[in-house]
Amino acid sequence: MTVSSPVSPRSTTARRAVGMAAAAVVLASGAAACSSSNDASGDGPCATTPASKSDGARSITVPDAEVTVLSPGEGPAQPLTVSPRTDAAQRVTLETSSLEASVAPTSRTENTNQVQKTEQQLVTPITARAVCDDPSSLEFSIGTPTSKDTALDGLLGALDGSTGGISYAPGLVPTRLRLKPDESSESPARSALEQSLVGALDYAVPVPTTPVAPGARWQSLRTVSAAATVTQTMTVTLTAREGDILKLDVRVDETPVDSVFSIPGSDAKLHIAKFSMSGSGSLTVDLRSLLPVSGDLTMKGGRELTGDDPNRPILQQNEFTLTWRKSE
Repeated sequence: MTVSSPVSPRSTTARRAVGMAAAAVVLASGAAACSSSNDASGDGPCATTPASKSDGARSITVPDAEVTVLSPGEGPAQPLTVSPRTDAAQRVTLETSSLEASVAPTSRTENTNQVQKTEQQLVTPITARAVCDDPSSLEFSIGTPTSKDTALDGLLGALDGSTGGISYAPGLVPTRLRLKPDESSESPARSALEQSLVGALDYAVPVPTTPVAPGARWQSLRTVSAAATVTQTMTVTLTAREGDILKLDVRVDETPVDSVFSIPGSDAKLHIAKFSMSGSGSLTVDLRSLLPVSGDLTMKGGRELTGDDPNRPILQQNEFTLTWRKSE
């Protein structure tokens, strides 16, 4: 079995191709008045219809999250009622960055290795509007993204004005991303945008649907299916609450469901000999908004993959960072 080109373990159509798991593989060889605009690109406070459900936007499933309260906290428990504002749009900036390195043997006869390193970073301004009469749907438009990658940055201007939507289950759990890049944009720009948004939603922090008090801890479990299917365990602590504003501390650990690593785009499979991926961060959530107000998360880890010859492993190191910032 020979794979001669870099392969991302989370493709554009799967999970987080530009996220923490995207290393190269080389082997052997409410009630307010709404806007008259019916989509996220208008200037009104809310979207009158979930336009992205019918305008030809690409639909991408987001893994569901199962939330279990570990500790209810101390003091009077109060519900974390999500009630998106319909009197104002939410403006945030999303930044994602991945750093990936892979070391693999170049041949069976030579004691040499091939080292590949990839870095991708994207900063995307987002204007989000809840659907006026549907608090489970969000419509959004994006401004012009930017990137430290000058080649990519030159393509991102065409994405200005691209639209999309997100569907939510109770407890701020995203279940589906819909994305419609501007038709004039090129494939690398579209791919980078999709990968960034998918990566962010894969790490969305849910809240319990039962009342809790400050100090409460809960656990979120997701199964993220990709080249390496993993169980994501997210442990969240409610460190403070002021009205609808929540301060959350987050710890994330990922473990493979099995030892199979399926190389996207081929029938080839590798064996996961070793795997680690974990991280932490903090988040500020406004229960009147569907996207985070601010926060960051950093994931780091690595893995060892083997093919036909277990003495010739591929070693990978991965890092993924996610930042939300409030925009004016």
